[in-house]
Amino acid sequence: MPKERLRLRSQDDAMESELAATIERLFKAFVFVPCVGLLAWWLFGAWLDGTLAFGEAAVGLTLLAAALLLGAMSITSGGWGFLTVLGAIYLALLGVTVWQYVYWRRREREYLRGEIERYHAALARDPANAAAYAFLGKAHLALGNPDEAVAALEQAVAMEPESRSSQSLLRQARDRQAHRTRGLWRRRRRADG
Repeated sequence: MPKERLRLRSQDDAMESELAATIERLFKAFVFVPCVGLLAWWLFGAWLDGTLAFGEAAVGLTLLAAALLLGAMSITSGGWGFLTVLGAIYLALLGVTVWQYVYWRRREREYLRGEIERYHAALARDPANAAAYAFLGKAHLALGNPDEAVAALEQAVAMEPESRSSQSLLRQARDRQAHRTRGLWRRRRRADG
């Protein structure tokens, strides 16, 4: 009789172990598959939109395929090592997000520099173009050049004193200019003192 109980208990333990393993695999798949799917969707969409070049998308998809393979191995082999893979995917997502932010900031700065050149060309053709001065000031303000922004926006306000947008931009530029001047003064004072 005791041997029969041990055999039944052993069978119960095996069934519980198998059930726990099945639940573990389902949980891992439930967490892992949507993450991989979202990342693949984002990479493919970014490639279609032209945000990522083909080479960048190919590298991303290759890394994603490697993560998918490691994740599938982790899910089928058991254990919680898949959390490492999932953590790597989240770190990759964070890295891609940071890279994309830096990339778009760089592209925005290049765009603004191009706009500044176009506004200078427009002002060379028509020096009385208040709108070009206002847009030039706005572009300099976006680039973090408050001195140039103030100079351009003062011209715009002098030509069109009723323009509320130019006046508002001029106030912002002067505030940033004063803030930067105060910061430089404090740094010099600390360096001297």
